Amino acid sequence: MAHLKKNTRGAVPGLAVHFERKTDHHTNKEIDVSKSYLNQDLMADGSDMLSRFNERLNDVYCMKRDDVKALATWIVTLPEELTEAPYEQQSAFFEATTNFLNERYGQENAVAAVVHYDETTPHLHYAFVPVVFDDKKSRYKVSAKEVLTRHDLQTFHDDLDQHLKKVLPFYEQGILNNKTLPFENVAEIKKYNDQFNALKNELADVEENIRAKQAVLKITAQALTEVDLAEKQIDAFKQDLSKNLFGKTVLKPDDLDRFKNVLATMKKATLQSQHETEALKQTLGKVKAQLADVQAGYQNLKETHQALQRRQLDYAMRDMLKNDYGVDKLSHTDVEARSVLYKLDHEELTQNKKEAQSWLKTLTTARADPDTKIAPTRLDRGIEQVKALINRIIELTRDIFKGPNL
Repeated sequence: MAHLKKNTRGAVPGLAVHFERKTDHHTNKEIDVSKSYLNQDLMADGSDMLSRFNERLNDVYCMKRDDVKALATWIVTLPEELTEAPYEQQSAFFEATTNFLNERYGQENAVAAVVHYDETTPHLHYAFVPVVFDDKKSRYKVSAKEVLTRHDLQTFHDDLDQHLKKVLPFYEQGILNNKTLPFENVAEIKKYNDQFNALKNELADVEENIRAKQAVLKITAQALTEVDLAEKQIDAFKQDLSKNLFGKTVLKPDDLDRFKNVLATMKKATLQSQHETEALKQTLGKVKAQLADVQAGYQNLKETHQALQRRQLDYAMRDMLKNDYGVDKLSHTDVEARSVLYKLDHEELTQNKKEAQSWLKTLTTARADPDTKIAPTRLDRGIEQVKALINRIIELTRDIFKGPNL
């Protein structure tokens, strides 16, 4: 619903460009410039964000350090319940939110309050200089740490929720909606949390075990390399001894005893190296087998973890539909259509013409159903998207079979 970020002085010019749409070359690909005219500047006083920021800093004390958080920004997203609401109600929501933020952090500290309707979800960018009164020095100063305390952040959503319910008659369900409690009773919550925490601990143990095994493998492989190197050095030394002149081995008399001792030591070292190499190879094989077992166990745990997460999401969706929207069940037609719409919204597009045609049939069937719970405009938009997708697949197939021009 709402997200806070603390920013340094150096970040302010870039934020101003984004908030006030001062460029046509956006790095954010979700911005639809054809809808930018819908955006609202709730501080339209003839000035701009950067000027207001500099003016406010001139009025208060701020440390001359690059890492000082001199600007705080809240992003407040439009609640799901208002996504289909008229523009006037959406605008009233953002204005009421801005009034709440002005009262909480001081209107004199606000430097921007801009609503963007030209991105995926309408949202408010509210920026302010975090200012407090310094009792010791009897002056106002910039201090994000003292303004945005833990208590402030913990109470923010509840306070905003109560304020909006008080001033907006159409705002009933609230931003919280009890969605943080997707289960019907505390016992079930505890049961799930216990399972989830146990699984997390087990995953941590498995990962630690894998790291330990990998360390052993590294040491073992290094030891094998050193043994191979020693064997090569021994072979090279033997070849040096076998060099001769006219078929006779060339040795100085005073080197004879030394070479005999070296040969005896080398023979002993060779036997020992061969023994150690075999033992290391056996150890390496065992460790690799153990690692394979651990990795298989890790994969099973990971799949179990994902299943639990899907189960949690299923609980949350069913609870939200029942308690927030009064929907006890959905028709099969609606379920299939919503699945297709979700894939379209998240660009999970098929490249199979037959599957795309089945998507089109699903959406048209839902559009013709008088009992559907899906907004007709959303279905119409989805139908047009699927038709365009089918045309692209047909054109791509035609180009493939046509081949290159000669």
